[in-house]
Amino acid sequence: MDRSQALREMGRIVQPHGISGELKIAPETDDPNRFHALKTIYVGSTMESAVSFDILSVRLQPSKYGITVVVRLAGINSRDEVEKLKKLKVYALESDLPELEDGEYFLSDLIHMQVCLPNKTDVGVVIDVIEGQSQNLLVVSREGKPNALIPMVEEFIVEIDFDSNMISIDPIEGLL
Repeated sequence: MDRSQALREMGRIVQPHGISGELKIAPETDDPNRFHALKTIYVGSTMESAVSFDILSVRLQPSKYGITVVVRLAGINSRDEVEKLKKLKVYALESDLPELEDGEYFLSDLIHMQVCLPNKTDVGVVIDVIEGQSQNLLVVSREGKPNALIPMVEEFIVEIDFDSNMISIDPIEGLL
């Protein structure tokens, strides 16, 4: 099995918490409570290089940036060990996550989708999604032009069609 196909990005390790090996994760999920259901996470700079760790404990902590997930992992017992993991991504097996409801999707599923205007004029390709407190932004690579940031709000996003790998947008003047 190609494990990288079954992993979903859940967040990023930001710093140690205390001196006994707990770590703080900035979640990249709309529901940080999903961490409570996990028994194992994968940590690495990429999906392919991620290493599995059993989860010993999880708690959510309010912060100035929203909710931070505080996790204790098996085999990580000191602040120094957590320091080595800082900035690495945290993944979970898709099969360990709850089923998505109709109309829900993983933000990572938007990467590589074509972006077009309602008249089907090509705009570019989604290369990243920036998660914001008030809204997410699509980062769209455009040939011969700077990347465009498209707010993921219903005023601009007309349709997301996974079958045709297409996102239709209706931008305001000056957005592109």
